Amino acid sequence: MFPTEAGPWTEALANLWSPGIWVFLGALMVSLLATPLVRRLAMRRGIWDQPDDAVKIHKQPIPYLGGCAIWLAWTAAVVVYYAVRPEEDWRAVAAVVGGGVVAFITGLVDDLKDIRPLTKLLGQALAGAILLLGGVRWYAYASYPGVPFFDFGRDSWFVVIVCLAVHFLVVLGATNATNLLDGLDGLCSGVTAIISIGFLLLATALVAWARYGRGAGAIDYEYTDLIMVVSFALAGAAIGFLPYNFNPARIFMGDAGSVFIGYVLAAMMIMFASKFGMVKWFVGALFIFGLPIFDTGVALIRRLANRRPVMMPDRSHLYNQLVDRLGLSVRATVGILYGLSVVLAVAGLLVLYLKGRHAAILYVVMGAIFLTVVWRLGFLRMTPEEKAAADRFLARKRGGPWRQG
Repeated sequence: MFPTEAGPWTEALANLWSPGIWVFLGALMVSLLATPLVRRLAMRRGIWDQPDDAVKIHKQPIPYLGGCAIWLAWTAAVVVYYAVRPEEDWRAVAAVVGGGVVAFITGLVDDLKDIRPLTKLLGQALAGAILLLGGVRWYAYASYPGVPFFDFGRDSWFVVIVCLAVHFLVVLGATNATNLLDGLDGLCSGVTAIISIGFLLLATALVAWARYGRGAGAIDYEYTDLIMVVSFALAGAAIGFLPYNFNPARIFMGDAGSVFIGYVLAAMMIMFASKFGMVKWFVGALFIFGLPIFDTGVALIRRLANRRPVMMPDRSHLYNQLVDRLGLSVRATVGILYGLSVVLAVAGLLVLYLKGRHAAILYVVMGAIFLTVVWRLGFLRMTPEEKAAADRFLARKRGGPWRQG
């Protein structure tokens, strides 16, 4: 059983969170101090995100590269934390941090040079490969003896191939989902903070159960302590950036920030899926990460339903539709999506009380309800004016690479 009195609970939580609070504060301070410096550098170098009256509708050019401050704050906090703990196993830490460097550089080069989508995907895949080299891999294959397609042992080649495929799918999917979510002032940074806190609470519950629980349910996950540190650092970095990024934004994070954030969130989801057969914690993490997944799904379904190129940038995202269709302000839209992200995070934490298969069913049902609501609101229809604006935007970009949106 967990501690049942307020005193033991407070003491247990203090023991679990005390080191992480310093990680959070360190990342927060670095992000608060570094963001205005990066903004000044971007302005001096003429690094601006230009409006285009089609996809990017901000009124005036905004400096970006804010992702540099987020990456620096997160990396410094994590590295310093483990540098003062030489007894810790650095292999997984080095893999997570090293992959973060690759993801950050991939996004930064895209900010500065506007690289092709395939090159961007290769950089993201390399970040995922570094996780594998450090032993951090997706391994939560659901094995059920006697059930077709699930009656495989942990050493089966089929299981190895499936796990590798899911590993890279999570990395590529998460990095691009957060990249696509970065479309309104303060949206991606605020949602990142919410997701990080959700991951922190889920990891804390697993650590507490392993240390204070009794019986067969008390499973010790090797990466839960690392997840707690990483989530504390990412929450601090995102919250420190938010005052400069909230509407009206003074700086954008750019792909350097959104791709890096997606990679870190993907790494945490993979660490939740590190035990063979234990898929429920990964399902819970997917719930918590639900808003970027649903937003990307809405955009893809809308483009396919209207026979538009899947990779074509337009205003198909959920946040675009709330602004364009319902006439909501940027702040109101961001506030609604913050609330939805909190609801999804709470739903993800419910896996603590559900079986894995029940959690998966709940996730599918919630997704179906969400898509039904989106459909009834008309968000999946594209007007002739929207098609014409998207075509004009694509025509200007034709002949060279374009940024996804």
